[in-house]
Amino acid sequence: MTDSLRDEFAELGVRILETEAEDDDIDPVADPNWESLMAFLACDSQWRTCSIGMAGMAWIGLDYQGCDVALRRGGFPDEVWDDLQLMEKTALPVLNSGDD
Repeated sequence: MTDSLRDEFAELGVRILETEAEDDDIDPVADPNWESLMAFLACDSQWRTCSIGMAGMAWIGLDYQGCDVALRRGGFPDEVWDDLQLMEKTALPVLNSGDD
């Protein structure tokens, strides 16, 4: 994490814990977001896709029934649902961009 990014977090009142070694290839996840990220990853096999001919496939969105099972079986609280949908909405344009 750069010093300027750490300063920006500090201005918002967010304290960043120091770690022994920071990997520049990995973005840190704030503690309040960890459970939501784990819920999103628990649903990673629940994406709905469709074929678009010879062009490949398109990502449609998450299968909410499958996600509901994954979240309940994983013991996640109901509060992560809104975060899951936000991450889905954010991921779809990236997944459908065609960039590898």
